[in-house]
Amino acid sequence: MAAAAAAEGTEAEAGAEGSEAGAEGSEAGAEEGDGDEEALKRLEELVTELHRFRDRLPLTSDPKGDPNDPKGEPKSDTKGDHEATLEQEMEKTLRLMEEVHVSQQGRGRALVLRAEALGVCPTAAPQVEQTLSRAVKLDPGLASAWIRLGELKWGQGDLEGARACFMGALAHGAEPRAHRLLSVVLRAGGAGGGPARELAQAEAAVRCDPRDGASWYVLGNAYVSLFFAGGQSPEAARRALGAYAQAERVDPEAANNPDLHLNRATLLQYEERFGAALEGLSRAAALAPGWAEPRRRHAHLLDFLSRLCAALANRPPPRGKRRRSRAEPAEPPPCSPPLPALSPAPLSELRPGPNPRRALIGRVLFTCSPEGRVPYAVGLADGAGGVAALTVYNAAPDWGVAVGDAVAVPRPCLKHHVHQHHGQTFSFAGVRVPSPLSLVINGRRPPGSALAPARLLLRADPAPAPPPAP
Repeated sequence: MAAAAAAEGTEAEAGAEGSEAGAEGSEAGAEEGDGDEEALKRLEELVTELHRFRDRLPLTSDPKGDPNDPKGEPKSDTKGDHEATLEQEMEKTLRLMEEVHVSQQGRGRALVLRAEALGVCPTAAPQVEQTLSRAVKLDPGLASAWIRLGELKWGQGDLEGARACFMGALAHGAEPRAHRLLSVVLRAGGAGGGPARELAQAEAAVRCDPRDGASWYVLGNAYVSLFFAGGQSPEAARRALGAYAQAERVDPEAANNPDLHLNRATLLQYEERFGAALEGLSRAAALAPGWAEPRRRHAHLLDFLSRLCAALANRPPPRGKRRRSRAEPAEPPPCSPPLPALSPAPLSELRPGPNPRRALIGRVLFTCSPEGRVPYAVGLADGAGGVAALTVYNAAPDWGVAVGDAVAVPRPCLKHHVHQHHGQTFSFAGVRVPSPLSLVINGRRPPGSALAPARLLLRADPAPAPPPAP
């Protein structure tokens, strides 16, 4: 098994096992299995108290130093003092744990608790990995040990090792956290990944515990991955938004996850639900005041909508109400090649939604796009006084149109946008274009190089933090 091999590789570095003897328990202790639950409960209490000590320990004792010191420097390395104090308390706890005897059957669980004690000191990470590797060798059914070992490897950048460990946990039964973390690792680039496998693991996590908001959040992310990788299916988008909403319903903690609000806003912006996207970015920024990303994206989206609406409002008056200047382009030429079975129509004759038998023809007034050029927005005048924003998706970075170009949009899908946010209203007519290849520019279809599918904009999940004390 790959996971067992990963554990063996780490165990080879463990060296002498004498330091683990206490955690494993003395072979001369109680009879096999007798008193293990009581002994393990005592070990849990010791680990819990150690974590409480760590949480109460101040990071610095005198950050300003001695005021009588002319250099104004601290008399000691307060960070070093903090780490030394914590290490001393850890060693004390480990000695107490060595006095608690467990049987052969309980050694694996005792080693997991020892690893939790070692984990309070970042410098003890190698010992934590060695101890967990020993635990899964002694008791391969310890899902908690496999998961914690996988988290360590993930934090080290070893995605393949993390994947093997999470699969090691699942080899001995369904475990929602293992399914969830495996889904995230597959999206992050673990070997054997892909949107379908990522989604399958996220769905398995939800089936294991439908009340776990974190699993619903990961399922939402998996559907967003599938949306961008699988042709931008409206069904995938719908399921992603449904999973995010379910995470908020079942778990108040998930509702306060800034990543959830940022990732959902990413999808909402792509779906042109701009008002909801702005609300999501605002919520993410409020939940994580020190995180610049949601505030930056909120500002960029507001700027894009403001510029777009201002440019559309500066529309030219209809023909016949002013004299056409020499610089003004002539009427749009006929489309070549022709668009069979499609009747040219101005914006005023289009209905909201799809117009399968019509073609919108006009001239480019301006281009205006947000950060990243998703979408690539074009102001289009139809020659009869109507203007609309063409929002073109999946366009290559170097593709674009010029002011004055004649553009034909076959089967246009019209939407009247009205978005409100923080007292501002953004209102305009829009035509969403899924691909530049569906347009006709100056009588010609764009080349194939104009197409570049949108990249996944989902925030990558960081390596998991160490779990709380038992």
